[in-house]
Amino acid sequence: MVVHWQKKRGPHWRKSALVNGLGGMVTGVTVIVVLVAKFAEGAWITVIFIPVLIIFFRLVRRHYHLISVATSCIVPVVPASHNAPPIAVVPVDHWNSISKQAIEFASRLSPEILAIHVEPGEHSRLLREEWERYVEQPFRAAGTVPPTLTTLPSPYRFIIVPLVQYILELSEKHPARHIVVVIPELVEDRWYEYFLHNQRARLLEWTLLVRGNQRIFTVSAPYYISGQAAK
Repeated sequence: MVVHWQKKRGPHWRKSALVNGLGGMVTGVTVIVVLVAKFAEGAWITVIFIPVLIIFFRLVRRHYHLISVATSCIVPVVPASHNAPPIAVVPVDHWNSISKQAIEFASRLSPEILAIHVEPGEHSRLLREEWERYVEQPFRAAGTVPPTLTTLPSPYRFIIVPLVQYILELSEKHPARHIVVVIPELVEDRWYEYFLHNQRARLLEWTLLVRGNQRIFTVSAPYYISGQAAK
């Protein structure tokens, strides 16, 4: 309050500051007496806790200030027509309605779609056959460039690591382009069934958030199986 009165300097501010100052001194002396008298009985916790709490709040305030400075912007928006369209990347496990919806959504975002499949072997050969029939042929019939299906080798059956590495390398290869990763997800009625699916989707999104950059975006493509079952 003393600092408040010094800044405000209204009528009789000196008197008010003096009263508040004396009150602060008396309170401080009382606190010191209590701490000394009750130190061994637990008052030492207050001596440690209050400074730690003050330091913590100061660090939090400093963090918010740094974030505010780092995210401040005085640069005008660049219209999308001045930029190249993004590259859409769609992870594909196998061909189903979930993958179909993700590809259709990606085609609305960008004319350049890269479908990525991680799991070489018989499953990949079947996917390529289905890809030709259900994706490439309809795109060609519509007079547009079909999405490219790329199979990434994974001798140790890792899925997220080679996929993230591919996306990061793609971002480095196209420094003037944005990368939009369309992540197919299954949505069911019962909340507990969620834990049986989408774990790779969540892990992929989290990994890209940690290791990515400002040109890599993730978009969820939810497929609601309950609505489809009702049709």
